[in-house]
Amino acid sequence: MHGVSPSQSATMNKFQEGLQAQRKLVEQLRAEAAVQRLQVSECVAELIKYCDQQADGDVLITGFSKQSDNPFKEKGGCTIL
Repeated sequence: MHGVSPSQSATMNKFQEGLQAQRKLVEQLRAEAAVQRLQVSECVAELIKYCDQQADGDVLITGFSKQSDNPFKEKGGCTIL
């Protein structure tokens, strides 16, 4: 039985690493292919419905009922020195 030269061993290691990387890629692609996809039109309709249902409680849409409730209100005015 003949020994394997260092260059052949390095080539075999690179081949094995490449093969392992390709197997991982195939596994990833299979997992992505198995993900259930939805039509964009369905997603948009659901998103619009959700936004419409949540609009009443959204202060970015309705504003604050009292300015004192606004945590982003400026605390003081400008001062010129």
